[in-house]
Parts: sequence; structure tokens; C-alpha cells
Amino acid sequence: MTQFENKVCIVTGGASGIGAKTAEMFVQRGGQVVIGDVNDEAGEGLAAAIGDKAVFFHLDVSDPASCEAAVDLAVARFGSVDGVVNSAIKMAPGPLKDLAHADWNLVLEIGLTGSFLMSQAAGRWMIDNGRKGSIVMLSSNGGRNPYGMSGAYSTTKAGLIMLAQHLAIEWAQYGIRANAVCPGHTETPLTAYLQDPEIKQARSDVTPLGRVGQPEDIANGILFLLSDEADYVTAATLDIDGGIAKSVMNHMPGRKWS
Repeated sequence: MTQFENKVCIVTGGASGIGAKTAEMFVQRGGQVVIGDVNDEAGEGLAAAIGDKAVFFHLDVSDPASCEAAVDLAVARFGSVDGVVNSAIKMAPGPLKDLAHADWNLVLEIGLTGSFLMSQAAGRWMIDNGRKGSIVMLSSNGGRNPYGMSGAYSTTKAGLIMLAQHLAIEWAQYGIRANAVCPGHTETPLTAYLQDPEIKQARSDVTPLGRVGQPEDIANGILFLLSDEADYVTAATLDIDGGIAKSVMNHMPGRKWS
């Protein structure tokens, strides 16, 4: 496929999970990708497996200079920056009563501030060079609904939805779109509990479409938002969750309408 021919995308947190699958599929559809991550071994291995249309960059999204360097590499290697997928995140679960200040800051610094810094660096280049583009934030069902023990994570993911909307409105005049996707439970290295067959089956049972998500399910939505087919889509939030976020009333005990 040539959907992304002559297009270049930077994927943060791109060495594994949804980010890795997005990078792989972006290249399969004709594009070129910079895989940004702090996991050098996984990132370099993925770039080598994808081929010469992918390059790995050790990216610390909490460092503005590192984000700018990622943009410089994309331009030097492939000639432009047309898209950014912000999927870098750190986890620090725990009850808010006891959550350490450092853990709270870590999640927000990587997930929210890092997405801002990477978007800012890429957006500046797009604006200065008259290049239209698309920015996608990897939010979560957890960014729409509170989820016990994940206060820092859910707050970060909620912030990403608003950040996408702000960027969308401010940068629409430059032809730069910004949107968010909200995956439901998806099998990735961050969801190791889904390796338990009983948990996976139980989660499948409460999902209207009858299964948990796979990275390619989420990547397909991300790639749509990056593509020209979504040229009139901005400031939007796309749920990719098999319907689970809207099914809470189906699981309430009591009256059944049958």
C-alpha cells in the first residue's frame, strides 16, 4: 500500500506495544518512521526488522532537546515530519492517599508533558516549513473514566484528550490536525495480566464485541487519523474499545429488559 508514501512519522514509546505496531503498519503502508524510545535494545531490533524505512532514536520525551533532536533526525534522514504519535508512558499504580510525589510526577512528566514537548517540537517544524501534519495522542478509556489505583495514569490520559483539543484549535490555521484515541483493554507488555486465560476470558465476556483488543486494532484507528482520509477530522476523540466504555449499564444488577 502507498497510503503514506513520502510521509514521515515520529512514534514515541515506539519500541513495543501499540507504538511498535503503529510504526510497523505505517511503513507497510508506504511511510517512513522514526521509532523513539528509551528501550534501545527493543527499538533497534524493531527498526532492523522493519527495514531501511525505519530508524531508531533514543528519545527521552521529558527532555525538550531530545524531542527537537528526534525532529532533526526525521528531517535529515527522511526529509520531513508529517505525523506524530505520542504513546510514551510510565506506570506508577497506587492509591492516591499513599502515592509518592515522585511517582505522580513521573507519570505526568512522561505521558503528558512529554507529549506536549514532542508535539511542540514537531509542530514548530511543520509551521516554520509550511508542512501540514497530524498529531495523535494515545489516551485511554482510563482517561474518560476513573479507575482505582491508577490516579496518576488516568489523570495523564485525561489531560492528553484536552491537549489534543488545544493543539487542534491553535494549529488548525496551519493545516495541522490533532486528535486522541482511547483504547480499551489491549494486549501489550503493559497489560501482562491478560496473559492469564481466565482474566482474558472474563474481560472478553464483558466486552460487547466479545474480545479484548489487539495492538493492530488500535493502530488501525491511529493510522486513519494520520491519513489524508481524516483530513477534516481534528479535536476529536476516538474510542477503540469494542464498546466496553458505553456498556456499564449492561452490567448493573437488577431489572432485565427481556
